[in-house]
Amino acid sequence: MHIEFQIVVALIGYMLAVLGIGYWSAKKVKSEADYYIGGNKLPGFALALSERSTDMSGWLLIGMPGLAWAVGLSAVWVLVGTAGGAIFQWVVYSRWFMTERSKTGAITPNDYLAKKFTGGADTIRILGSLTVFLFFVAYVGSQFKAGGKVLYQSFGIEPVFGIFIVAVVVIGYSMAGGFVTVVWTDVLQALLMIFTLVVLPGILFIEVISDPSLSIMQSLSAAGGGRDLWFGGKEGAASLFLLGANISWFFGYMGGEPHIFVRMMALSDEKQRRAGIVTAIIWGTLTATGAFILGLLALTLHGQLQIFVADREMVLPFMILEHTPAFLAGILLAGSIAALMSTADSQLVVASSAIAEDFYQKVLRKKKTFSEKIKLRISRFTTFGIGILGIILVFSADQYVYTIVSWGWAGLSGSFAPIMTLTFLWKKFSKAGVIASFIGGIGSTIFWVAMGYDESIITVRLISFPVGFVCAVLASLIWPEEK
Repeated sequence: MHIEFQIVVALIGYMLAVLGIGYWSAKKVKSEADYYIGGNKLPGFALALSERSTDMSGWLLIGMPGLAWAVGLSAVWVLVGTAGGAIFQWVVYSRWFMTERSKTGAITPNDYLAKKFTGGADTIRILGSLTVFLFFVAYVGSQFKAGGKVLYQSFGIEPVFGIFIVAVVVIGYSMAGGFVTVVWTDVLQALLMIFTLVVLPGILFIEVISDPSLSIMQSLSAAGGGRDLWFGGKEGAASLFLLGANISWFFGYMGGEPHIFVRMMALSDEKQRRAGIVTAIIWGTLTATGAFILGLLALTLHGQLQIFVADREMVLPFMILEHTPAFLAGILLAGSIAALMSTADSQLVVASSAIAEDFYQKVLRKKKTFSEKIKLRISRFTTFGIGILGIILVFSADQYVYTIVSWGWAGLSGSFAPIMTLTFLWKKFSKAGVIASFIGGIGSTIFWVAMGYDESIITVRLISFPVGFVCAVLASLIWPEEK
């Protein structure tokens, strides 16, 4: 059997499984609440696997191994910010999201804020929808781009066609069943991701320790550039900037990423929340460790390979094809495609909820009553439209997947994280603070990236959250909530 044929069989099997889950779960969607939040009927472990695979997506399997290959040990601080932040959000924030959603009956993040601050409901819905739309379209596009890279490296399929293949599958099953479909397909995708990031590094590690001439630390040292040092050879203020830039991902886990915390809003009770916490901790620890080690092992086994120098985000697909048997390679590659699909589908549904539910139905046509059938039709059409915009964006952006995700993350965390944190913890927080945080988060992110400061000065992730938080606090003090 030809090697490529075996890989194709495994990948096609995965695609068919995803579409089958989509068809099965779509039949369970009877209302808009089912489409956007699953009707609070989904188990905690499934929501946790969906949340983790949604968060640790193409950037973890495609971006992180490439980053670890490029910079060495100092890449670990990214995982301290992400994996540590995820555990913190599940332990601390998940109860607030669960109970507050139950009190208000909200079915989207913006719907919750509009019901919490009724005096500024329309403005909050508009700004919240704009924030989600702007940054999720970029996010979705980055995942489609990652899929194109995997298919190009695996089969030589032109990236343009690879992007369309991934996009058609994701948009198709997301339109069909919304949140319910996304969660159950994410469960399969999460299991494939953990399989890829445990099995592949395990195989490579055995290769390294079985060859006395190979050493991870010696390879890092020989590669230079401070790769064998935890702070990349930086000292003093420079080391603090490095640490801050990488741990700044933590801000997003303070209620800053709607596609992540909506899973916590969907929790039904405390028992399911605890199941979610345990699942998220185990899954997150294993995958984060595997992705980091994979990049170091790629450097140890292949050094400054030209394909990595040209595009460091080819590390994962190359290592799979080079070091694993054909059929296993197909399964592992399916895991990498699963990673990006699990994020793209979640963001499509959340972005659809912001436009279709929060903006169109609750603002533009708020005086009109829609049947559940019409609501679902509007939601599915919106999901399709946002998916198409994500494809268009891919061809207008040249940046790494990691970079695009970073920008989207910064914009969302700078807007939503101050709002959610202050809503839960500060009784004097007002609707003016919500509006100010949205404006500050959006404005600071766009300005910082457009001016090129994200690359020349400091990451926008360290800018957007403080700006949004200060704007939220000052506005609440100046314009307090009316009793």
